[in-house]
Amino acid sequence: MPHILITGVSTGIGNACARLFAEKGWQVTGTVRDTARVPEGWPEGAALEPFDLAVPGSATALAERVLATGGCPDVLLNNAGMLQFGPLEDITAEQLAQLYQVNVFGQVELIRALIPAMRERGSGQIVNVTSLGGRIVFPFFAGYNSTKWALEGISEGLWHELKPFGIRVKAIEPGFVETAIWGKVLPDSDEGLPGREEYRPYVKSMRSFEASITDRTTPEECAREIFDAIEDDGDRLRYPVAAYAKVIAGARRWAGDQAEMRFFHERWMGKGS
Repeated sequence: MPHILITGVSTGIGNACARLFAEKGWQVTGTVRDTARVPEGWPEGAALEPFDLAVPGSATALAERVLATGGCPDVLLNNAGMLQFGPLEDITAEQLAQLYQVNVFGQVELIRALIPAMRERGSGQIVNVTSLGGRIVFPFFAGYNSTKWALEGISEGLWHELKPFGIRVKAIEPGFVETAIWGKVLPDSDEGLPGREEYRPYVKSMRSFEASITDRTTPEECAREIFDAIEDDGDRLRYPVAAYAKVIAGARRWAGDQAEMRFFHERWMGKGS
């Protein structure tokens, strides 16, 4: 029975993946910040481990526990992360540092802690959930998107470094998925939007654009695409999944970076901006 370690299974994509892989007969270990709160629909027999990416050292401790109790997982699915919305000018150094700790440094710490066991076994998969925003940058998501660009670069570097040892590396790039994480940073109205007054018209425009994207992929549909990517025996690195990801990533390759930036700028920031 293959074993998968999935970070961030409380809700959303991680929770859907945990349920799907358990249904497919996999041994599942999931992580949450508080194990006293069992995720909704948590599969019977699946293990649950406490893990907080914001705490340096917690990833190493998690890896040690998993290796000691369940052995080296066949797949690490780095799914957990945090989102941030607002002008980069208004993000403090402390907020940016926390964002990188959760979305980059903690992920790398967990990868590094599991590499030796995977290398010794001669097999394994490291699957990093990056984002469509790891290929393009949305206005007022620059801090968040930059962490995903960093994870994309790390994934590509590891693809080269670990391939000789039978370890495959994959970057999952979700587009628009209907998850609770959006509601945590994007208010339902223009009240409470982040950023100083100078940015307000453009922040409002971007919030309206996000709200207009109603054709989003469900976490369950996204989980099925992730399952197929993990089951893929090839050496492919990048897998755009969910709503609009393939189209937007393909358009950038076809039209070029600058042309796509100009095209979307008007739609994101408003005409004449």
